[in-house]
Amino acid sequence: MSELRTGMFVEALDKPWLETDYLLEGVQVETEDDIERLRRTAKYVFVTAGGDIGPEESDAGGQHPVSESKALASDREPRSFKDELRQARIIHGETKVVVDEVHDNIRAGKKVDTDGAREVVAQMMASVARHPDALVWFTNLKNRDQYTAEHSMNVCTLAIALATYVGESEQSVHEMGVGALLHDVGKIKVPISILNKPGKLTDQELAEMRRHPEYGYEILKNGSNLSPESLEIVIAHHERMDGGGYPRKLVGDQISYYSQLVAIADVYDAITSDRVYQDGRSPADAMKIMRDATGHLNPELLGRFIESLGAYPIGSLVELNTGEVGFVVPTAERQERPTVLIVLDHRKRRYFPQRVRDLNRFPKFKIIKLLAGGAYGVSVDDYAEGWE
Repeated sequence: MSELRTGMFVEALDKPWLETDYLLEGVQVETEDDIERLRRTAKYVFVTAGGDIGPEESDAGGQHPVSESKALASDREPRSFKDELRQARIIHGETKVVVDEVHDNIRAGKKVDTDGAREVVAQMMASVARHPDALVWFTNLKNRDQYTAEHSMNVCTLAIALATYVGESEQSVHEMGVGALLHDVGKIKVPISILNKPGKLTDQELAEMRRHPEYGYEILKNGSNLSPESLEIVIAHHERMDGGGYPRKLVGDQISYYSQLVAIADVYDAITSDRVYQDGRSPADAMKIMRDATGHLNPELLGRFIESLGAYPIGSLVELNTGEVGFVVPTAERQERPTVLIVLDHRKRRYFPQRVRDLNRFPKFKIIKLLAGGAYGVSVDDYAEGWE
């Protein structure tokens, strides 16, 4: 126990998990409080070989948190979902740090350092290559109070996953990913009273909100070393194929291919996220809304996007005909009917321990509803570790 430090992942204790007050098997040690709790629980623990070093550990010496993780970008050997999920959590946390730093620099009128963005995008690409579902799992995190940062990360993740799925080149995906990660920085220039207004915007307020792609473009064009391809995504992510978008009202192929792709990820995450003026919708609702919006989005790319996520996207919350609730978890191969981690019983009480149910093997169990993230007070982050 004296050798335990932040950044490590505890796989097992010197006693069964069921004899403790831990909800899940496995603990990512993120704070000194986590260590103290473990000391009160056990005399010794088993950690992942080598210890997973997280953002706090790698920040030693004053270096940027992602600097120690560059090697991850070259590591693309396939991993199990469980193994990659642990690394995806770290990447997700590092990406949040980078996005927050970019926003802080813009608010302070400083030059935007995009090196951190490039590094975390490379890590995200490598994570998707190792297992395509692990990082996507975290796009189901929906926090109304942190919408702008989480939305930027989710759009980047979904865009990278889609571009990888359709076979785009690594260099192109990387430039697209940087643009996707920074696509909404212009909102920093929009008054907070407009961004956080719970009701309908006036025409004047709506016009100001719709200037954020131009604000972002000008900020990054003059204060960063972003490529033209990445900058185009920043200014064009709200353009629509039928010319009904903004700010330039481009039509069809006038919109760059990767801007069309990022637009799909942007719309999907916006619909499924909690906003100040509305609650998030389910993945099924989002897909229907997007399909019905004829002419807005690239139909071929939209079809591939829906195909890549499947009818039941990984990490989405579902309710069964028994009344039980659970998360869709990945399997070795995509199946017609998913495998579900059951977390709530028919009375909506937490299962302990949770159970995994393969609906292919148990045909009497059926999904009756895809739920919005956070329904019944459960979050994918509660079950991100040890779900097996």
